[in-house]
Amino acid sequence: MQRVIINADDFGISQNVNSAISECFDRYMVTSTTLMVNMPFADEAVKLAKQNGFETRVGLHLNLTSGFPLTDGIKKYSCFCGKDGSFNAVFQKNTATRLYLNKEETKALSTEIEAQLNKYLSYGLPDRHLDSHHHVHTNASVYKPLEPLLKKYGIRSIRLTRNIYDRISLLKALYKKRYNLRLRRTGIFTTDYFGSYTDLRNCHEKIPDNSLTEIMVHPMYGEDGVLYDTSIPMEEEKQFFTSTGASLEFFSIS
Repeated sequence: MQRVIINADDFGISQNVNSAISECFDRYMVTSTTLMVNMPFADEAVKLAKQNGFETRVGLHLNLTSGFPLTDGIKKYSCFCGKDGSFNAVFQKNTATRLYLNKEETKALSTEIEAQLNKYLSYGLPDRHLDSHHHVHTNASVYKPLEPLLKKYGIRSIRLTRNIYDRISLLKALYKKRYNLRLRRTGIFTTDYFGSYTDLRNCHEKIPDNSLTEIMVHPMYGEDGVLYDTSIPMEEEKQFFTSTGASLEFFSIS
């Protein structure tokens, strides 16, 4: 039997998403969520979590590509922010900057990551799990300043880079294998596998029984009022997990 953690990404990005994630907890469609502390509806998200009893299942969704940063220093670097000071995701779209940033850029990045960690901890949320928007923490240039902060701030668990897939280039596969090995060597908890619902649906027969798999979902309400994981009905996903006999792990990822 496969054991599955279903994490709702993007908590705090909008009222729509906040309400959708809260309902998903009520309906046992997700087991954890991760918070974007720099987004306008982060305070509302934390309030909802505490009101509805899932505050122990809220980790940090490190965000370096959307909205405004919490610190000013990073705003002067065009690879991170536009002229209005908001994140522009330029570094995330460039292979070179995903692998390497200069000393000044790395220092500004470290300061922003630390500010987001402090903001997360200021809410009194106990989970201390970390993943990231657009998977930025799996970039070598981001992980370099992040790694020492994981222990400094007591992060207990962290998301792998995606390792459930049908086809992938050899270079990407090697990078992912090396990255996940480096994570595991830190001693911080990771699951055995990570991917999307579609990844698992296409590859679930390849995953060994009793392994622990994290699935990311992005709950939101469609115009019809139905809960979707981006474009896939959440009810469809719930039925899939039931049909495969997956054991949903309804506890903190850490």
